[in-house]
Amino acid sequence: MYSKVDLSIETIVFHSMQKDIHSIVRIFPDFEEKIEFLFLSDENFRELCSDYMLCAKSVQDIRDDLIRFKEQIKEYEEVKKNLEQEILRMIVK
Repeated sequence: MYSKVDLSIETIVFHSMQKDIHSIVRIFPDFEEKIEFLFLSDENFRELCSDYMLCAKSVQDIRDDLIRFKEQIKEYEEVKKNLEQEILRMIVK
């Protein structure tokens, strides 16, 4: 018999798996039934989908970081420009 904790973990895993299935189906919509079948029956396919989801998340994280870094670079370049102007003022004074 399962405890509530076991069932909660199973529920979390199930929902995560469902999310993975839907993500894969969005890429290959014509193969929804086959994807669901393979996901339920083939450990290698589940691992492949899991690897894909990790890779996709990494790509998105890097894109998010890039946006954040571009904003930081812009801010630092403005500060750098202001500091250069201040240095020049001190030099020519």
